[in-house]
Amino acid sequence: MKVFSVTLLSIMSTMTLSSAFVPLASKMTTSPSLFMTSTTTTESSTSENISSSKEEEEESKDEKSQKKVAVLICPAQFCVPADYETFLSTLQSTINSNTSDESTTTIGTCRVANLPRTEWIKVAQSLPTRNFIESTLPVYKTLDWYFEAMEDALADIYKEEGDDVNVCIVGHSIGGWVARAYLGGLSGSSTAVNRLTQRQTTSFITLGTPHSSPSSALVDQTRGLLNEVTASPTCSSTSLTARGIDITCVCSTGLTSNVLSTNLEEIVAATSYVPLIGKGFIKNQNVKGDGIIPEDIAFMDQPARQIKIDSCSKTGMPVRHAHVLPTPWNLWDGYAPSIELSKDTFVWYGSEGVIGQWCDYVR
Repeated sequence: MKVFSVTLLSIMSTMTLSSAFVPLASKMTTSPSLFMTSTTTTESSTSENISSSKEEEEESKDEKSQKKVAVLICPAQFCVPADYETFLSTLQSTINSNTSDESTTTIGTCRVANLPRTEWIKVAQSLPTRNFIESTLPVYKTLDWYFEAMEDALADIYKEEGDDVNVCIVGHSIGGWVARAYLGGLSGSSTAVNRLTQRQTTSFITLGTPHSSPSSALVDQTRGLLNEVTASPTCSSTSLTARGIDITCVCSTGLTSNVLSTNLEEIVAATSYVPLIGKGFIKNQNVKGDGIIPEDIAFMDQPARQIKIDSCSKTGMPVRHAHVLPTPWNLWDGYAPSIELSKDTFVWYGSEGVIGQWCDYVR
């Protein structure tokens, strides 16, 4: 910030008091307003300069308080950009309408990593390999296509906003730990976009993301990918926070699991919770989550912020993992929207009444 100061110039006379007194008295006699006019003019000029300086300082403060943040969405498995259009609109309107805080964040350019569902077929290339069988798939080779989509979207953001824009990365489901791997350097990328993103990312938010694969899990569903992320020191919350990245992990606790239930959602939750953490067969095991991801594995260690959301503040309904039903079979149109679930029945992390419970951490 440029600092402007007002310097008062003093005219120092080199004449002695005795030699200056007579002409000075003479001038005051013939023109008593001479020095009064000069003083008034100087004071007026000084007042104007001070006023201008204050106005410029206030403008500078306003510019600092109005923080513009661009947002990158890393989508869930088989979800496509069209699935997040309403979410982005709600996120922008919620944040941009909130001007109550002294420091206000406004949302600039938003992008979703441009992944058609057909891209996920590339993972199948790893199926017959030894690394897949032994659960040692390497992140940088297996997910290079996802990282490239992230960088394409980030390049668009920098083109629109400039290289100095703050970036918030929001990862939904698997997109959360893929983004974490990218920020931790596991993509192996050395592009200018990567270097810029490592510097400009100021916040990282995950929504219903599995952040660990415990030994109690019945199966390693990521075949070693998530284990590599969690084992990497550069992907830890301590490392990312030390670089100035504010981390927030969000998970719902609204849905319990029970294979003996007559409630279909509780049965579906059990079929997901049990393989991931090895428990949740019956309700008295008290496993809670968003119906897909149990809270037990949805949080990074501190200093990452951990937010548990039970229900929507508007409807009181439990918060679910997603708002759409992905259609992996629709390979003839990779960008076609997934099947949208009823907004009256299915509330998720991006719904009105839920976004407001975590969006303050887009910063």
